[in-house]
Amino acid sequence: MYETPMIPIRRRVELEGAFNFRDLGGYDTSSGKTVRVGMLFRSDNLSGLSDGDLETIEGLGIRTVIDLRTPREAEVRGTFPVDRLKVDYVQSSLIDISADHSLAKGDRAHEYIFFRYTQMLIEGARGIKAVFDLLLSPHSLPAVFHCAVGKDRTGLIAALILDSLGVGRDSIVQDYALTSESVAAMISWLEVVAPEIAAQIKELPQVVMSAEAPNMSRVLEWLDQHHGGSSGYLASIGVNLADLDDFRERLLQ
Repeated sequence: MYETPMIPIRRRVELEGAFNFRDLGGYDTSSGKTVRVGMLFRSDNLSGLSDGDLETIEGLGIRTVIDLRTPREAEVRGTFPVDRLKVDYVQSSLIDISADHSLAKGDRAHEYIFFRYTQMLIEGARGIKAVFDLLLSPHSLPAVFHCAVGKDRTGLIAALILDSLGVGRDSIVQDYALTSESVAAMISWLEVVAPEIAAQIKELPQVVMSAEAPNMSRVLEWLDQHHGGSSGYLASIGVNLADLDDFRERLLQ
């Protein structure tokens, strides 16, 4: 039984306009090495950053921002303000599959997240490969990748990265579960600045906005069963394993 831990201050980057901006560094791996801090970050939507937020991000040395949302989402909700802070902004939709929230109701609700994530792994292979090709580029880091909430698409990419680096499964699923705290903070903020959006979110089936660790654990088990783990999956979709080895060298210490 997994418990959702509070977000450690050392991992979460405090921002005014984003609520799920976190460092993926600091996790131990099976090789005895640790993922470097300050190299890879995950986040929710970055269109509402304040001037202070941009100073914080500039201080992190971010070179690359990868937006996992669809072009339509980016158009409606806004994008990273490249006019205010120069970064390599890449709009690389992970997958363009409209979520069927009817599947998140009734007896099938407990299967919804697992179904969505495995669907993304199967049908979104091209998008996932494009994201990894970007991240594995020698000059892309430090980088941040994000979607709307930083839970599903971002959570899946983060899990693939951490698993391929050799991070323990308990740490991977707990990192995923940290999003629950950020979602609560985001909704509280939206209730003040955009109550209509907060109301829409609250009307969604509870499972849609949840980040329960067992769901990610099941996805990792699926990767084991079908591909021998995340590295095998990445190889199967065309990610260069030599580039992945170089990536490990840069990310682990």
